[in-house]
Amino acid sequence: MDNIRYGIYLRPDPVTCWVQTQIVLALSRQFGLVSAAAFPPHATLVGNLKTEASVVELEARITAALDGIESFPVFNKGIERIRDAFFFNVHEDGRGEANEPLVALAGAVLAAVLPVSVPVHDERTTPVAENRFWAHLSLASHDLGVDNHLADEVGEFLAALPLVPPERFEATTVSLFETSADDWSAHWWHTLRWRHLCSWTLPRR
Repeated sequence: MDNIRYGIYLRPDPVTCWVQTQIVLALSRQFGLVSAAAFPPHATLVGNLKTEASVVELEARITAALDGIESFPVFNKGIERIRDAFFFNVHEDGRGEANEPLVALAGAVLAAVLPVSVPVHDERTTPVAENRFWAHLSLASHDLGVDNHLADEVGEFLAALPLVPPERFEATTVSLFETSADDWSAHWWHTLRWRHLCSWTLPRR
């Protein structure tokens, strides 16, 4: 159990998932970047959760947190660069403001699992208790944080790819994943393994 972490993710629509997958695989084949490609397509609601709670308890807590939350639109602002990482920005509401239903969803999930979280000091991760939610779909991340000499070239490559995701999709699916790695205190993304445990469908408005 000491090697297990959990992630609660918002799954994008199938087309966005496909576009993100093609991009991260292209970056992996062209530049050897592995971090974003190691995960399933997702926007993290709560990540890197270490807990002594059982999966049954986690599922019950998430189920309770999602009670009464309906589906809502998510807007993809396109590729943005923050320092030496590249993401699809899906945090905003199409008018430049934070997408409040998305922020509320992440807040509800965080409040549900925070009481059973255990502090960690894993390599290049944000502890659950210190989470500052910013919704994004990773394209190139941890690799370039360790060695950024390819960052500008990666940015130029991304800008030239003929892959454009939908500008908007409906938030309908929240999933719980179990993750593990050989050594969370080192470059864990090279040995990351994951297992899809459960999904919840948000009712449509």
